[in-house]
Amino acid sequence: MDLALLALFASLVTAICQSVTDLGTKAATRTADDRAILAAQWCAGALLLTIACFILYPELLGAPRETLASLTKPEFWTLLAWSGALNVFAYALYIRAFRLSDASLVAPLVLLTPVLMLFTSPIMTGEHAPPMGVFGVLFTVLGVGLLDVDQESGRRLNFHVFARDKGARMMIATAAIWSVTANIDKLGVRASTPLVWITAVTIVIALCALLYWLAGRRAAPRVFALRHAIAAGSAMAFGSTLQMWALTILFTPYVIAIKRLSALFTVLASGHVLKEESSGRMFGAAVMLAGAVMIALARG
Repeated sequence: MDLALLALFASLVTAICQSVTDLGTKAATRTADDRAILAAQWCAGALLLTIACFILYPELLGAPRETLASLTKPEFWTLLAWSGALNVFAYALYIRAFRLSDASLVAPLVLLTPVLMLFTSPIMTGEHAPPMGVFGVLFTVLGVGLLDVDQESGRRLNFHVFARDKGARMMIATAAIWSVTANIDKLGVRASTPLVWITAVTIVIALCALLYWLAGRRAAPRVFALRHAIAAGSAMAFGSTLQMWALTILFTPYVIAIKRLSALFTVLASGHVLKEESSGRMFGAAVMLAGAVMIALARG
């Protein structure tokens, strides 16, 4: 199979994994607090990825320092520090957004990431998109306005919800941070390997999440209460590994735009899995996705 097609398929599976993560995170907010969810998600992911790393690179067990030196470039550690710090903050906002708002409202807002990457990618990775990307931006912004129709006034375009809804504002901030970390991922993969990079990032975030949870001095929740968070973290680890590999093959906004299909999957599933009212948000999410795809196709 052609590598590009395989990378596209990997990006699609990543989208499914992200949707599972979205739904699991929202479900977890009903049984556990934010700090415990953050720690459980990332520790589960770190454990799975560490095992995978040792299987693929068994020499890490005997000579970890030498093996890491051979698998990484000097800039790897600086990129890792930036990615870890930004992602801890982003995922704390991400979990809070799902706690405060419906998944069908906040999940599509991550489609703003490819829009913002039109500005961050040229600066960070030197990847540019031609004018067609502007139309993608317009579609994405239009879709944002269609996500939450004002039933009382009958207005189809409703941007006011994002001024008054805290969860929506937090997810927009998350999308902004991810527009930077997605490019750091591209650079990090270039400075190491896809599995080494995502494993290192996940371990750093897991350690920070554990410290954040311990700082709260709260009683440890039961494992059963964290079952959704653990499932979400496992799906996230698998999807992120596929994403890092796809980044070595495809243009970065391509991978991110395909991954954002997860917004549609989440809106579709939230009505059945989470019993949310989501049918009215499907059109807005679809318009946003059309904009994200246009941005992805606008490569030079």
